[in-house]
Parts: sequence; structure tokens; C-alpha cells
Amino acid sequence: MPARARHLPTTSEREALQRLRASGEMTLKAIGPASHRTILKMIAKGWIERASESLAYRITPDGEAALRAKIPVR
Repeated sequence: MPARARHLPTTSEREALQRLRASGEMTLKAIGPASHRTILKMIAKGWIERASESLAYRITPDGEAALRAKIPVR
């Protein structure tokens, strides 16, 4: 089976991105059940960013694009 494309979020990434889109900004604890490692990967991909002056995170335009990306059917 071919590897999943980098621009497509995993199930846990998609769930975290959907939560962030719905609420605007959230702390790491509130984003759960995504692991800390998953959050770090999403930051590295540019899908989420730290909100200014707080411990909260928010979704970026790249994160929105990742949610809208077509998932190929096998």
C-alpha cells in the first residue's frame, strides 16, 4: 500500500484540526486526545500555531487547507 500523502492529516490530526476550527483557540490539554507528538508534527507542518501572548493554539490557513483536501478512495 502506498504511503499517505504528507498533505493529508491522520485521523488524530484531523480530529484536532476540527476541534481548533470549531473553537478558535485551545490549550494543548483541551485539543486532546491528540498526543504532544501529534501537536508538534502539526506545528512543523504549519497547520497550527501558537496564539500570541497565551498558551493556546489556533489553526492556520494551511491547516484549513489540510482539512479541505480530498481524501483518495482506494
